[in-house]
Amino acid sequence: MPEELFINPNEPNPNFMVYKEEARKIILKALGGKSNCFWLQGKTGMGKTTFLLWINEFAHHYKILPLYFHGGADLKFEEFKETIEKETRASFFSRVFLRKEYIEKPILLMIDDVDYITDDSIIKFVVSKLDDEKLHISVVLASVEPIDKFKEYLRGRDVEKMSLEMPSVDVLMEMVRKRIEAGGGEDFQPFGKQLVKDIIESASTVREILVKLEEAL
Repeated sequence: MPEELFINPNEPNPNFMVYKEEARKIILKALGGKSNCFWLQGKTGMGKTTFLLWINEFAHHYKILPLYFHGGADLKFEEFKETIEKETRASFFSRVFLRKEYIEKPILLMIDDVDYITDDSIIKFVVSKLDDEKLHISVVLASVEPIDKFKEYLRGRDVEKMSLEMPSVDVLMEMVRKRIEAGGGEDFQPFGKQLVKDIIESASTVREILVKLEEAL
């Protein structure tokens, strides 16, 4: 087996995202309306971070401004607030001559790992932005399970839940083939097509597939 083959199951890579249709639905809804709220759920390793990173990379093709934040205890409110206010502020010309406060481009705010956010000020700030009628913004919150304290802040608001499940074997086979070729292999080699299929059928998450492939090297 070639020593240079590189799978790296611990690094989310949007080039191998397997939920593109679901991601496009979110983008189109954010493009067509504002104050949309999506809750992306899925088991650890199912591809939530890769999903958000794909939107972050490709949303500009739809004339949408994506703002991605990795959540958790390390997400600090003041930095979070400052970044959003800076990125959404209208240009100097628009502020002075058109009296615009915000950019006119739709904004899609994405917060990963909201399970681990410890500062409630962050979600309160997000809700305040969703309520701002002058701002064209939608938000995607990603977690393993819905968080009760966040659901309280979103009470009375339509929240569209999207649960990531394992894609079909064919979709996963194609994803693995592309990863193998990008990592230095050819087609399904050095593993062989049957071994790849067996690993896919035995795995319960996308990451587990990649871990098992790495272990098979």
